[in-house]
Amino acid sequence: MYSSQQQNLNLNNAKTLANSDLRVLIITMSGLPLEMIAEILCRLPAKEVLCCRSVSKPWCALIDGPNFVKLHLKHSMDTSSNLYIILRTTSHVHYMDFEQNLVLNDFVTLKELNHPLMCYNHGIKVLGSVNGLLCISNVVDDIAVWNPSTRKHRVVPFLPIELKRYFGTKSCSVYVFGFGYDSVRDDYKLVRIAQFGGGGKRSFESEVKVYSLRKQSWRRIGDMPYCVHYPGANGVFANGALHWVVGENPESNVANIVVALDLGVEDYREVLQPEYKDKNFYIDLGVLRGCLCFLANFLGERVDVWMMKDYGVKESWTKLFSVAQYEVIGFLRSLKPLAYSKSGDEVLIEHDNLDLCWYDLKRKQVKNRISGIPYSFEADTFVESLISVSPIRHLDGRTQDEDEDSKDRNKRDDFLSEGFKLVL
Repeated sequence: MYSSQQQNLNLNNAKTLANSDLRVLIITMSGLPLEMIAEILCRLPAKEVLCCRSVSKPWCALIDGPNFVKLHLKHSMDTSSNLYIILRTTSHVHYMDFEQNLVLNDFVTLKELNHPLMCYNHGIKVLGSVNGLLCISNVVDDIAVWNPSTRKHRVVPFLPIELKRYFGTKSCSVYVFGFGYDSVRDDYKLVRIAQFGGGGKRSFESEVKVYSLRKQSWRRIGDMPYCVHYPGANGVFANGALHWVVGENPESNVANIVVALDLGVEDYREVLQPEYKDKNFYIDLGVLRGCLCFLANFLGERVDVWMMKDYGVKESWTKLFSVAQYEVIGFLRSLKPLAYSKSGDEVLIEHDNLDLCWYDLKRKQVKNRISGIPYSFEADTFVESLISVSPIRHLDGRTQDEDEDSKDRNKRDDFLSEGFKLVL
């Protein structure tokens, strides 16, 4: 173990070495302990880290290990580094480095991003972005979980909508998705909510299924007790839960409830909203630095952006900023916060799928429209990471989850066996 003084020295050396040329860096680190090497490598972009796997077997084992993968992700999250912006058009997917393009100048250089679901149309939808993994779908409804940094992906098994199960229903009126991370089981989950209109105005049925990336299978969970009014409005992931804007029933035609699905316990709850005197607005949701954002959209007038700094505590809702109609070009229909600047004094926002611009939190105004972007697009973010899209497998072919399930069964069998002996 290092002393505190040695640890501080090593940390400073790690920062210095991480800024060196990759070849020089590898030569310099050759005699260092693995702990120090990990502290240096976690500061590099994922692509450069992957190049280091070929240095030696110990380096490869270190980089592929779950502890280093989590360390690398944590450093990126804590320092807001290795962040990318994706711009999707109807037929193309572009990406740009957040720091190099947006922090340093107001004109961006876009690069084409080739995704694994290419078909006759190159366009995709992003169903969710978590820890460097993107859940995407194409025009023929293929779905994949994809890590753009490692270029690995896993196709999600096709899941038809089971209309025959719902006797007396009209049809599937809406279905939405959500993609998030279950920290309890260290699992990434895709949720699909399908809702069916019934015979009466107030009646509807829902079917909610969850795909586990670890177990590579779908299963059904409890039904969504609310009505989803907005087709294609996918869940927003924050604080271990997926969030949607919903209504009480189809008849109301009003979506004024924020519902959360906790991915750990797979149960629903309502999220308390900030206090408003004038409630004549539409609700949108977003996320900044992992915190849930509530957007009150006074259509054509302004959009107020709130952040829940202490999740689940109503009093922690804090109004970050408002964007007025006169501050943007065109009619202000929608707004999406994407990311903080490095200084934390500005927020990158997208409005109406037409513009990217910075909002200055100190001056309380929109400034610096970003040039060089497509005319119409949808924007998402992802962080470079080494997260695997494949479950951990043992030499006998079993996954880690299957091994844990087997251990649980053995414990249960032993318990029952001991109990049976005591009864005898």
